[in-house]
Amino acid sequence: MSLILNKVLQIAIADDHPVVLNALKHELGRLPEFRIVLMAQTGDELLESLQRTPCEVVITDFAMPTEEKDEADGFILIKRIRTEFPSTKLIVYTAMNNSAVVKRLYRMGVFSVISKKEKAEELVSACLATQSNKQVYFPVSLRGELEMSWAQGDAFAQNKELTMSELEVVRLFVGGCSLGDICDRLSRTPSTVSTHKNNAMRKLGLTTDADLIKYAYATGMI
Repeated sequence: MSLILNKVLQIAIADDHPVVLNALKHELGRLPEFRIVLMAQTGDELLESLQRTPCEVVITDFAMPTEEKDEADGFILIKRIRTEFPSTKLIVYTAMNNSAVVKRLYRMGVFSVISKKEKAEELVSACLATQSNKQVYFPVSLRGELEMSWAQGDAFAQNKELTMSELEVVRLFVGGCSLGDICDRLSRTPSTVSTHKNNAMRKLGLTTDADLIKYAYATGMI
């Protein structure tokens, strides 16, 4: 991508793995168009740092540890960033490759979702694209599928896709949480949680809990 920037982009990067964090700092920091102004290893640290040091671009992993629990629900972190820092362009850099989750993130206002399996140039291109008039940036590997869905509009909300609540319940369930744990974490009743789980399995064409867990691992949901 060729794009002449009139200023240096102020970028925040966040990942709970120090090796990934340092690799991102090295890869992006060597380019004159970018300046890494803050780094964070937890969701709490990222949010607190952004209050002190606003950034034009935030690159974060999907699920980040918090003080309250070992791993935060990624949707909660993304929602908070979008709500508290609406002018910031958000890029999710993740190993997760579930298409329903990826589309949900775009609907939430994420500028781009880049897989950690992509070449580093793809992340650089996404960062540069934040200064264009693009609403979103789709990685090359998913461009055809996502551009078609985006153009059709309602394709991003097909009935077969899981709702936010269904995704939350499934991700917690396959992550090892009991029904009671899920109810506590989401502040929902057992009947509501069961309904969300059953609806998700029906949409995915799955009949057993074992099938659901296999699906989650196969699609990178966990």
